[in-house]
Amino acid sequence: MNEEQLKAFPEAIRDWDEAKTAESPEIFWDQMTNLRSKIGTGLYQPGNDAGSEDWGKFTNKAIELSGDRLIPRPDLEDSEQRNALFRTLGMPEDAKGYEFADIEGAPELATARKEFLSGIALEIGLTKSQLKTLDQKVREVDLNSMNDAQASHDNGLKELKQEWGFAYDERVFAAKKIAATFFPHLDVETNFGAEELKAFQSISKQLGGGSKEFRDQGNQHSDLITPLEAADKIAEIRNNKEHPYNDRLKVGHDAAKKRMRELYLIKNNLPPK
Repeated sequence: MNEEQLKAFPEAIRDWDEAKTAESPEIFWDQMTNLRSKIGTGLYQPGNDAGSEDWGKFTNKAIELSGDRLIPRPDLEDSEQRNALFRTLGMPEDAKGYEFADIEGAPELATARKEFLSGIALEIGLTKSQLKTLDQKVREVDLNSMNDAQASHDNGLKELKQEWGFAYDERVFAAKKIAATFFPHLDVETNFGAEELKAFQSISKQLGGGSKEFRDQGNQHSDLITPLEAADKIAEIRNNKEHPYNDRLKVGHDAAKKRMRELYLIKNNLPPK
């Protein structure tokens, strides 16, 4: 509009861009009418002091204007509305729709276990991906724990074998026979750890001479000792000036020398001859 046309408007309106850029007063008023119409159909968020009634109107208006792009906020206390929401997020229709992770090295979950977990997942509204992820994370932790426990078990037996030397098989035999005799509730196939074997073997040792039935496996070395015990025996013999080993003129000197050779072999973890 030109200067003459603008003078027909109130002074406050003359500086409006809409007024300056309009080609004519008629076009300007058409634009203002359209704007007023838009304001009347606009959506304004209620303020902090608004009540539930105003917020309800706002929500309904937003849904009305959006068409299918918005869904009503569900009442999570209503099971139907809650489940409808969860299904849009990925919850299956029933428990059979869930899937479980396939983890290399982990045992397959039993069917009953899967059904149990699926039932809980459906009850609390987990999606298919959420249950699968949860299952994978938990079982990976369990698998790592199981592998760590097995590694610890194997290292314990390795150290025990080193400690017991060539007496290992005999003592394990004695320990397991003690377990079967005095602790019949234990599974005969139990893969005992080092500390358990030590405890059972200690019982065999406390039985003294009467423990031969637990120690004897029918081999020629049913009285084998450990490298540490062999070292103690060697020290005892060397410190005993009256021992036949230390006096070549005594009866039994040759037998004592033979025994000493055996003790040194055992001490160095070599098979006795």
